[in-house]
This record gives sequence, C-alpha cells and structure tokens, in this order.
Amino acid sequence: MQSKSIWSPIEFDSAWNNVKTEKFDNIFPSWEKRRMELNKNPEQYKRFIDQLKRKQAIDTGIIEKMYDLKKGVTETFIKEGFVDSYLQHGDTDIPSGLLMDYLKDNFEAIDFIFDFVKNDRQLSVAYIKELHNLITLHQNQTDAIDQFGQRVKIVLLKGQFKKNPNNPMRDDIIYNYCPPEQVDSEMDNLIRIFNEELKGSHVLVRAAFLHHAFVQIHPFQDGNGRIARLLASFVLIKEGLFPLSIDRDERTKYIDALESADNYEYQPLIDIFAGNQIASIERALNWKIVENSTGYNNILNVLGEKLTDYRAVEMERQNKRIFDNMVKVFEEIKLQIDHFKNDLINKLDNTGIETSFCAPDESNAYYYARQIIDYANQYDYYVNLSLYKCWARMFIKIDNTKRYRLVLSLHHYGYDNSTFAIGAFFSKAMPEVKDNGESDSHRNYIDIPLGIPPLTISSEKEVSELISSIKQQIEISVMSSLACIANELG
Repeated sequence: MQSKSIWSPIEFDSAWNNVKTEKFDNIFPSWEKRRMELNKNPEQYKRFIDQLKRKQAIDTGIIEKMYDLKKGVTETFIKEGFVDSYLQHGDTDIPSGLLMDYLKDNFEAIDFIFDFVKNDRQLSVAYIKELHNLITLHQNQTDAIDQFGQRVKIVLLKGQFKKNPNNPMRDDIIYNYCPPEQVDSEMDNLIRIFNEELKGSHVLVRAAFLHHAFVQIHPFQDGNGRIARLLASFVLIKEGLFPLSIDRDERTKYIDALESADNYEYQPLIDIFAGNQIASIERALNWKIVENSTGYNNILNVLGEKLTDYRAVEMERQNKRIFDNMVKVFEEIKLQIDHFKNDLINKLDNTGIETSFCAPDESNAYYYARQIIDYANQYDYYVNLSLYKCWARMFIKIDNTKRYRLVLSLHHYGYDNSTFAIGAFFSKAMPEVKDNGESDSHRNYIDIPLGIPPLTISSEKEVSELISSIKQQIEISVMSSLACIANELG
C-alpha cells in the first residue's frame, strides 16, 4: 500500500499571487451593478441568496458522498426549499429523514456564515469549531485508524479537533494529513497567516489558500471538506460574493485541482473558484427581479421606479458609455479575426478565406438573431435582442462543395445592459438544388455546435483589460472550427 504525505507546516507561498484571475475580474463589475439593483428589491434578493445557500447545502454533502440526490429533486429543493414531500422512492440513497437532517445542518452552517459576516467578526479557531458543531449535529460516527492500522468506527467529536489519525485512502493510496498532536499549533498558525499575511491578496487567492491549507491540516475527524468550503465561502461572502458550491459533475476536477495545489501548482484551484463565482454572477444577471407572484402593487411600484430610472439623464449617459465600450470591444474582435484570417491565408494553400463585419449601429446588426437565441438557450441565459448587438464572420471555402462560416456575436447578457457576451456559431453551407438538378447560387447553412460557452465580460471594463480574454475566445472558436472541417475531410 502506497502512502503520500499531504501536510507540511503551513506557510503562504508568494506564488499564489502570480495566478491569473482575469475571467473573474472581467465580469465582476457587472455583479457590483446588479447587486445595487437587487438591493432595491430586498425580498427578491433574499430569495436569490437563499437559493444559493440551498445549493451549497446540497452540493457539499454530495461531493463528500454522504448522500446522493437526483438532479431533478435537487433543482426543486434549490428553488422551493427542503420539503420531504418532494422526495419520491429512489430519489436518494439514504433514509429521507436523515437526508433532511443533513441538508438542514448544512444550511444552518452556511446561514451562520452570512450572520458571521454581517456582524463583521474576525475568523478564529473558536468560530471554526462552532461551524463544525453545526454541520455534524446529526452525524454521530465516523471512520478512524487504530494503533494496528485498521479502520474502525468511532464516536465523532463535534466541535473538537481529532484525537486519532484520519488519513483517507483513494485509489490504493493513503493520504497522510497533519498528525493530531500538531493540529492545535497548525490551526493557530493558519489563522494568523490568513488574518495578517493575506490582506493584500486577491479575494480568490485568499479563499483558495485558506481552503487548501485547511484541507492539508485536516484538523477534524470528519467534515473537513465541508468546513473547507464553508471557510472559502466566508472569504467570498465577506467580499460581497457567493458561497462556494462545487457541483457533483466537477468533483474529479476539484480533487485534481487540490492535488495540483499540493504540488505548488495553484492555477487549477483558482480556476475552479473563479468558475464557481462566475456561474453565480451569471445566475444573478439572469435573475428575474419582477415575477407575477410578487403581487400587483409590488409590480406596479417596481415598474414606477424603473420608469423613473429609465428616464433619468444619468441613464442616457450610461447607455452612451456602454455603447461606446461595445464598439471598442467590437473593434478588438475585428482586429483578432483579421489576424487569424491572414494567418490562415498564409498557411492553408488554395483555401478561400474571407471576413466581413457589422458594427452595433449598422442596419444588418439584427442578423443571426435565431442563432443567438439558440445559443443563449443552450447555455441557459437570457438575451435581450432589443439592445445593441454586432457580429464578425469568417468564410472558409475548401472547394465548391465545402464552404463554412464562423460567426462571432457580441451581444448583451442577462436582464440588463451591464454585461456583454461573445458567442461563436459555426455552420456548413448546403447548396440548394433546383428542379433541373443545377446548383443554385443561394445557399442554406446547417449549424454545427462548437460547444464553446460564451465569454461574459462587464460592459464597464476597459477594453485594454479584456484583450487577452477576447483573443483566447476567438482562438478557441477558430481552432474548434478548423477541427470540425478537418474531421469532415476525414
């Protein structure tokens, strides 16, 4: 049996501050603006945050394999609350009563985080023990290793650090964490480092470092993963962000990222955290503030406020600024598309490469409305086609029978104008055939999904800060299109 040492005395590696966070930074201003809008509707804001709390409470136990829960009932629980009558036979793999206890314990713990942040308390070892008490309220036993190296069931110490080693085994490898006699000093050291040495670091770095270092110590007999995600959530919520909620489909990627951090490679874990927060921001941007269920008078009041805001002079100034920023992003897209056009012309002999563009204020900007709607539905977001949009396209002609079109669409994302999305649509031309069998000059195009999610960026960001992300999105789109063509050519 192999063993692997995970723990070494905790210290902050300055390499954490060299990670890239631009995808998160690109969209964060959109959340700041959206949060101001949600704050005007506290009831809706609370509903939104409660859903995120419930998602975290569900996901954190699934990740630890405490229970399983079918995705359909998971979504119902997130939207409606933990109601056992929603459960049917086979929806979970543990008794329904125990499942509800676990979910409520997890929810109380994340709720406790929000209260803790509201009261502006500083993180401490005592507080972490309080959290452990909450999440283990209905968990009475756990696994341990005795003096003979055998796994045994022991009583779970709630709110107390471990007395026995808790070195888990995965893929026939035993992972050795901090020994029990070192836990108290290591936890004191971790809290000191977090409170004193990380003040100037990016919020994602602070959250990821605290999570990773805590997991390396593994101070409790059980519940360490749940507490680690709660501690990361504390950091994020304190900065006005969202609970860390790792989806079950991300479990392997998440564990691999933690193992990369064990080997001093921190970017994968930062990417996990950034992706999680971006997903919550995108959820907020697509959150309907006004719903039919809120009542006639409430809707009327909200509408009145929105009309007043809409007519305000500041709104006009803001729209002008956002439009100008869209034009600047569009110009960068044009620049990048032309770069790839020239590169393809130089490297692909006897291949026709052409490009064309449509700016936000041009008459043909409405083109590709169907593709935009289909794309938004594919990636589960709302797109307001009444706002400005524009596009760039590249035609690739192999011969008279094989012609392709790549379109990069720049449009608004979500229910307001605070965020842009850059999406890619790829299609193959199909000649129409006349009754006499001759090919007509008009061609229809059949869409070929590329599987590339939109790049979401705040409409307030300077284009100079977005160039790297825009280039990467276009490069991936061109590369995926070329791969599709190569596959078709056999």
